Amino acid sequence: MNKTIENSKIYIDVENCTKCQECVKDCVANLFSFDQGRLRLDDSFEEVCIECGHCEAVCPVNVIQLKFHEEVELVLSSKRDEFPKYNSFLQLVLNRRSIRQFKEKAIPKDLMEKLLTIGRYSPTGGNVQNISYTVVQEKEIVVSISKHITNKVTKLVNALENPQGRELLKKRLSDEEIKLALENLPKSKRKLKMIEQGIDFWCWNGELIVIHGDKTIGGIPSNTALAAANIMLAAETLGLGACSLGYLTYFINKSRTIRELLKVPTNHTVGYCLTMGYPDVKYKRIPARKHSRVQWL
Repeated sequence: MNKTIENSKIYIDVENCTKCQECVKDCVANLFSFDQGRLRLDDSFEEVCIECGHCEAVCPVNVIQLKFHEEVELVLSSKRDEFPKYNSFLQLVLNRRSIRQFKEKAIPKDLMEKLLTIGRYSPTGGNVQNISYTVVQEKEIVVSISKHITNKVTKLVNALENPQGRELLKKRLSDEEIKLALENLPKSKRKLKMIEQGIDFWCWNGELIVIHGDKTIGGIPSNTALAAANIMLAAETLGLGACSLGYLTYFINKSRTIRELLKVPTNHTVGYCLTMGYPDVKYKRIPARKHSRVQWL
């Protein structure tokens, strides 16, 4: 009788298995079973297993080990009474603001790495873990990105404001895109006015975290948003502030120049961008929110 079960993805010390069947109950793909009191793996295990790690984490005697990670032993889970209480977490959520005013103070690399750890442990659909990060701490790169976006928006505004320009735009934009651009023309002009006054509307003079991933795998919008949400909350605990950059996300995906500046792989799409730094603003009150629209069934 074999003392171990092993394939390309997993190693199990079955000799010390207690037959508690926790792995059987928790495996989302139903890949574990017991036959005549002995643990078995489904024949499709290597093809189907998404390496989520739940089998390792739930095993009370630590006899299951996935091979993709380097850690010999996993860190023990914290007890629930060590988690932040609901009211503490609520205060963190309520007091988080989108920060657009930052001090002239660089974020230490070790703090950025802490935020990236939060992103690393954020959930991804199907446990694909398919997102990557580009961290921009060089101010010169941030300035170059903002200038490039400003130039593109200026050219668009100029084209929209004359008939010949609109005809040229029809060659590269759809009717719907031109219609939307015309509707947003007053807003675009207002943004350019702010930029003339020295306001970096695109990046807010902060350091950047650009979150992207292989577009052929899918799930990039939701996976990057989950990571970004956790990173923004974690930033508050480190004395930092952050703000989502929807315009930057759009322009990176549209501009080869910006993609090259950021060294985003050609097969990647950017799902979320954040600017962050040390806040140079203090809020005295929590803004009101509209009531939630909830349907109970």
